[in-house]
Amino acid sequence: MSFRTTDMSEAAAIRAADDCLECRDLCISRAGRTVVRDVSFALRQGECLSLVGPNGSGKSTLLLALLGLIPVQCGTVLLAGRDLRGLAARERGRLAAYLPQLLERAPALPVSDVVAGGRYPHSGPVRRLAAADQAVVAAAIARCGLSELVERPFNTLSGGERQKTLLAAAIAQDPLVLLLDEPSTALDPSYQLELVHILRAWCRDRRSLLVVSHDLLLPAALGGRVLALREGRLVADGPAEQVLAPQTLAQIYGAHFDTLTTSAGLRIALPAWWSDPLP
Repeated sequence: MSFRTTDMSEAAAIRAADDCLECRDLCISRAGRTVVRDVSFALRQGECLSLVGPNGSGKSTLLLALLGLIPVQCGTVLLAGRDLRGLAARERGRLAAYLPQLLERAPALPVSDVVAGGRYPHSGPVRRLAAADQAVVAAAIARCGLSELVERPFNTLSGGERQKTLLAAAIAQDPLVLLLDEPSTALDPSYQLELVHILRAWCRDRRSLLVVSHDLLLPAALGGRVLALREGRLVADGPAEQVLAPQTLAQIYGAHFDTLTTSAGLRIALPAWWSDPLP
């Protein structure tokens, strides 16, 4: 199923650009402490990029800065070649969509209304959704398997159903790039598998994806490219099979890793907990 829409949105008009997101020499401070130092990378059109690293390495902070949600100490963020600081909130919303790790308050709105909220950067807060907007919302609901839940209040959903609803809202936003913070947290295996299929389809449609993940199985399943942060610095950048190799992960995390081979022949690196005696 294609994610493309028929309207010539701002994002659609610039999808020919090679780099949809770029940061240059980025430094970020929080609570008086520099947590991201001299980070530079570019995310290209249609690319899947996973961001990994130990707790406290600056992954979520970097993601928030890329969205313009927290200020940067130095450096530049470019979205579709435009300086993020010069973009109004709705302009940013037409180019980038964000799926947070946690939602502090769950609204009692129906699922259909939550997903429709993704059209705000295009339609504004007052104007009723046009037929083209409604078609985008319906496609996002179907793509995320929510057709049977459209009338359910969002606050009555399970964790996995809520996550899919928020993902559908982000897809309905019709952005150039999706940025997700720990999207597989607390999801059971069936939802994790569904998530991987949705995100793979997103990238196949020449959309771009940046995923922060503690779970190394998600970057392995998505493939593409992996960046690794350690103590706020970029310490690895390359194809998933290279960065997720045991020797590289050992340097990133300071822990022992080993490789398992699945029945399909896929090699997956996991922490080698079985090599250490139990206490």
